[in-house]
Amino acid sequence: MKILAGSALFLGLLSLCCSSPMSHPAIMDEGEENAQEMFNALEQLESEPEQLESESKQLESESFGLALEPEADKVESEALSRPGLVVTIQSVQFPNVFLRLDGNGVNSFNGAGVGKVNCQFGAGPYEKFILRPYAGDQYSIESLQFPNVYLRLDGGQVTSFQGSGSGIVNGQFGAGPYERFVIRQEVDGQYSIQSVQFPKAFLRVDGSNVQSFNGAGAGNVNAQYGVGPWEKFKITVL
Repeated sequence: MKILAGSALFLGLLSLCCSSPMSHPAIMDEGEENAQEMFNALEQLESEPEQLESESKQLESESFGLALEPEADKVESEALSRPGLVVTIQSVQFPNVFLRLDGNGVNSFNGAGVGKVNCQFGAGPYEKFILRPYAGDQYSIESLQFPNVYLRLDGGQVTSFQGSGSGIVNGQFGAGPYERFVIRQEVDGQYSIQSVQFPKAFLRVDGSNVQSFNGAGAGNVNAQYGVGPWEKFKITVL
């Protein structure tokens, strides 16, 4: 509406200006000046929709970018919940040190657990696991090399922080309460592995002496009361 009104006024002034240019020089000068002002105003009015459209597109782009960030976080937090994912579990504190499970001879349930869990420099068959999801963000962690052999954590004695860790981590044939974990994403983007049966007990890896491959594995894996640097992991989907 503003543009149409401005155009009508412009044409009126232009007509007045051009009707008798020689007999009314003052009117002609004034008309030309007013016409120029109206022409400038029209240019400004015509440019406003383009500017508004540009600003609208910019706001839409910014809003779209902001909307993607929570969705990306959601995908990240749900990425491990797909059934049957094969992963490696690497220590953050000790680079290239991976969780290892040796399930040789583990073919029946044992109340105290069985098998051996320690570390390895680099990831081979013993360092690969299948995540088995349950409701409530819970998982069991099954050895890929030894089917139906699961990571087990006994945190019955984990009641306070201990510098060298505490509790028992080994294997079990089948998955029960001691073989269920909550995999939590910490604020720094890394993961901690929390026992469901013992909520204050977290998987702990000491890889301080793991500097090269060892056929029998090396290092020490147990539990810790709470989460510190030795209880954080990088979980990589293979």
